[in-house]
Amino acid sequence: MSSRTTFRVVISLALLILAGAIPGLNGGTGLGLARAQVGTEPGSRPGPQNPLSAVSRPDAANVSPRGQSEDEEAIRAVDEAFVRGYNKGDSKALAALFTEDAEVVEADGARYRGHDPIEQGLADTFAASKGAKIAFEIEAIRFLSPDVAEEEGRSVVTPEEGAPVSRLYTVLYVKRDGRWFISGVREEPDPLVRPHDRLKDLEWMVGEWVDERPDSVVRVDCHWSEDGNFLIRSFTVKRQGKPVMTVTQRVGWDPLAKQLRSWEFDSEGGFGEGRWSRDGDRWVVKYTGVRPEGTTASSTNVTSRERPDLVRWVSTDRIIGDESVPEEVAYVLVRVPPAPSPKSKGHATSHTSPNTERSPR
Repeated sequence: MSSRTTFRVVISLALLILAGAIPGLNGGTGLGLARAQVGTEPGSRPGPQNPLSAVSRPDAANVSPRGQSEDEEAIRAVDEAFVRGYNKGDSKALAALFTEDAEVVEADGARYRGHDPIEQGLADTFAASKGAKIAFEIEAIRFLSPDVAEEEGRSVVTPEEGAPVSRLYTVLYVKRDGRWFISGVREEPDPLVRPHDRLKDLEWMVGEWVDERPDSVVRVDCHWSEDGNFLIRSFTVKRQGKPVMTVTQRVGWDPLAKQLRSWEFDSEGGFGEGRWSRDGDRWVVKYTGVRPEGTTASSTNVTSRERPDLVRWVSTDRIIGDESVPEEVAYVLVRVPPAPSPKSKGHATSHTSPNTERSPR
């Protein structure tokens, strides 16, 4: 095999650096209490939002300048207060949003009735999943009477590590002494897990990465697709300072195979795909491809994320056409630090704004 052919094969196999599989999204997160809000929380995913349904109520004449009734605005304010309290891990503040006899029924059938059990359930949830964030979509608010309203929507709880958990919810509101309180919450499993949510565990790939060697440089740029349902990576390969190849890769969820997959195409006419699975802390990719001249190639690629800014990749079981290639190939990719923003110029010790928190809206 010529040196160029060997280099060409190695680079083709290197396309699956950073590949990883997503664990199941059916794991529980404790007392979810699926409250809702309009808009997104910091770090929430891009992608389409469900439209807000029209609201009907008996006394619709009392409408705010934004087109919402004062009561609907008050309910949404409780929604936002719940989001703030949940994201701070404040179980006491959240319990105060419920009536004394409120009842919560979770998707797994667990029940909590009254302030103390609800507060304790929330405290247990925060202790078991520190740093979890909640974000929601309101699908409808219906007023059953001037003092009773029903709200429906979807909640997404995102832990610090792991995949988001999505649920559907129905909330009953009651108005007492001029204030709206949560009287009941009922959750159900969400039959729809969005492609973006399947990819959340790979969000760490977003950015620029590089593998530099004396005779070659591989640069990888990763970003979300405009619709938020794919991760798109572009590879630029140089050897002795001269461009050798460019590659485009799209990573997404295959709903038929129920598996994460990638598809890539290179500038010389080759193409390939990878099927991903997770093995503990490692990500294993079974790769198959076709070279421009029609020769097939396959390999098993194992990725280990050793640090947030460093990934080690090893390729084994390599076959080119009918020929087995016994030696392993290893690469290391290092994250390229982002360029400082214009505001940070002249301030070498500060790379972030002192106030990076966004409002729930």
